[in-house]
Amino acid sequence: MENNMNQLFEKHTHWDFEMPNEGHETRFLSKLKSQAPKKNKKTWMPIAIAASLALGFGIIYFNDFSFSAQPEVVFSPQVQETHDYFSSVINSELKSLQQQENPETAILINDALKEMETLEKDYESLKNEIVKNGENKQIVFAMITNMQTRISFIKTVLEQVEQINNYKKNTYEKYI
Repeated sequence: MENNMNQLFEKHTHWDFEMPNEGHETRFLSKLKSQAPKKNKKTWMPIAIAASLALGFGIIYFNDFSFSAQPEVVFSPQVQETHDYFSSVINSELKSLQQQENPETAILINDALKEMETLEKDYESLKNEIVKNGENKQIVFAMITNMQTRISFIKTVLEQVEQINNYKKNTYEKYI
């Protein structure tokens, strides 16, 4: 191997030992920097967060708006009390869920909000049934089940968000 190296150097005896022109290093570095690939800065992250927040607020606003556009449902006092209780729990859990949103959980939370929209539409159709046919036990039971399902679903999503955040925190702490 050493013999091959000696032969290589013997063949190439015309080495350039002259000093480069003044400013050569600066020109070389500027050309190198201009040809280097640009770093992919995460400029999309703030836009994604803003879009998620706008989507969340839009869903809340339009859901509230859609309630006022539909005919008023008159419940019996017991059903109204149950409706009010479950509605307040659902709204509280939704606010808690939206406060947990971060880049790691945004997709999960947005999917959960879409599922909540579906459940809300089902609930609205049950309310329309009461407007058409009057209050009966089967419809009231279905409404309560729908609200319980939403609360359970939100709590499950909150647990998943907590797991993601704990994983992120534990992973971050390992590298500190």
